[in-house]
This record gives sequence, structure tokens and C-alpha cells, in this order.
Amino acid sequence: MNDESAENPERPAGKQGPHGWVKPALVSLLAVLVVGTGAVLLPANDGPAPVPPFSDTAKAAAYAETRALLADAAGTGSPRATVTLLETQARALLAPAPASPSTDASGSSATPPTRASFLAGLSRSASRRLADAGNSDGGTARLLAAVGTAQVLEAARLAAAWGLPVPAGPSLASTAASSPAAPPACAAGGGATASATAEAEAEPAGPGEALAAVVRAEQKAVYVYQVALARLDGSAAETAASDLARHQDLLREAEALARQHCTEPPPREAGYRLPAGFAAHASAALAEQESATLTAYGELVALSDSETRQWAIAGLLGGARRTESWGTSPGALPGLPVDPAALPTLPGSTAAPER
Repeated sequence: MNDESAENPERPAGKQGPHGWVKPALVSLLAVLVVGTGAVLLPANDGPAPVPPFSDTAKAAAYAETRALLADAAGTGSPRATVTLLETQARALLAPAPASPSTDASGSSATPPTRASFLAGLSRSASRRLADAGNSDGGTARLLAAVGTAQVLEAARLAAAWGLPVPAGPSLASTAASSPAAPPACAAGGGATASATAEAEAEPAGPGEALAAVVRAEQKAVYVYQVALARLDGSAAETAASDLARHQDLLREAEALARQHCTEPPPREAGYRLPAGFAAHASAALAEQESATLTAYGELVALSDSETRQWAIAGLLGGARRTESWGTSPGALPGLPVDPAALPTLPGSTAAPER
């Protein structure tokens, strides 16, 4: 006899093992529950988390380091102008969403900062911002270039005020296009010209249009300096002559770069409108002219890439230095027109009291 009770004497005769329909019934019941509740059961995702864009990480790092510098500024007796500069930069770098703990460095390190360590940190931050600007997306690149440029100048100002060595600045010597490469073969009739852009007004601006703006800014700068030399003497005249030579070089480089981008540079005009008060205050007028060129270079940083962007970053830094040398501060964000009142408020402000 081949029944189950015979094969398994320990099991009662009236009990049978699990029937084949039990497991399918349980699966069907689970399916009904899933459909009824709208829940979806998915296996755990063991893959790596998506890597955030470089521009996002670069901006987050800039915000974190600037907040840390802002926190250290008060402990080193930094002037109010330095605190305001770093606070403005941090507000400009503040992302719309709250920063995660890994990117928010609103507090300083446990070791009390010294003036020397603060200057070193400020210089490192400046170099990092300018380096990251070369690899970021347009708007972020312009912001990082502005932050880095202002931090370079601020480190030099503080070093002079505190009697400390000027920290080593960023290495931009290889980025200035002193000998631009030969222009590529542009499509017949496809090369844009500075005077014939009406047909492309609906198209997004590109490096060609931005380079044309730089050319115009440099043309005017050369003219203003040439006129100013007749009104200056002594060391001011020597500085103006040196700056004029640099602007003449920049003009030639900008024109060559424009042609590389299949853009015919705008022709030079016979004369340009001089800044207000030029006759009485030629030095102040030169500072105003230098400041006016920064916006053109900042726009070129945003709209270009590769060697052209590196040239624009070097041009932005050089222009900011000349602006300051003529007695005018280029501000916390050179080349980036921003109304500080429109910037978001920092969480947990670390600003020092007025001095």
C-alpha cells in the first residue's frame, strides 16, 4: 500500500502535506495587495549614486571655503572691507537649496587662525576658484572667476597692510594667448561679423560675439590711455605707458581670437567718448575705463571654453589689478554686475562687528 501514512508512520493518518495550490494562492494575494495599494516592490539598487556635475561640486566647494574664510576673518583682525567682500561672495555662491553638511563649512577649524594662515588659505581658495572656472559651465565659470580674482587682490592687499609676504598667486602665464593659433577654415558665408549680427539676434550669444565686445572695450581703452598720457607726468605717466602697451597687446590678441572663432573683429573708430571728468582727473578716468572692460571679459569667460576661456580669465585678473592700481576697487565680484542687496542672506551670519 503506497499511502502517506504508510511511508511516514509518525504523521497522523488524517493529515496531509502542503498542497501545490497554497504557494500560488499566496502569490496571487500579494499581487492583489500591491495593485490595490499602488505600491511597487523593486529590488534594492546596489549601483553607485550618480556623480553630480562638476560645476555643482565646484560651486559647493567655493561656498564652503569662502564661509570658512569668513569665519576666520574676524579672528585674525581682518578689516571690515575683507569681511564684507567674503560675505558678499558667500551670498553669491549660496545655492537655492540648503547646502548639505559635506558642503557647508560655516564654521572655522579648531586651530585658531593666524594672519599668515589666513592669507595662505585665501590665496589657495583664489587659485582653486580660477582653476575650477576653466572647467565649469558658463554661468558658474564666470562666478568662480569673479570670486577668485577678488580673492587674489584681497590677499595682496592684506599682505601689504600686515607687513607679510604676498602669497603665491595663481599661475596664469600659460593661459594668456600671446600667440594665438592660426584661424580655422570657416565655412563660406558662415563666419559672423561684428557689424552683421541682426540676422542672428534670435540665436544665443557665443564666443564670437563676446570677443567682439572685448575688442571694442580694448579699442576704447587704447584710445583713452593715449589721450591720458598727454595729461599725466611722473610715475603716473610711466604706469599709463605700461598699461597702454598691455592694452595694445590685448587688442591684437582679442582680434586674433575673434578670427579663430570665425568672427571679423569690429573696425577701429577714429575716436571714443571720454569718461566724465577726464580733463580734471585723468587717473580716475583710467580707473573707470579699466573697470568697464571687466564686464566684457567676464562675459567672455561665460561664453567661451578651452584656451579662449583661459585667456579671458587672465584678462579679467589683469584688468582688475589695473583697476585697483588706479585707485578704484573692482569689488567683490569683478566682471559680474551684481546688486548685493539682491543676494540671499547667509544662514548663521559670521560677519564681524564694524571696526
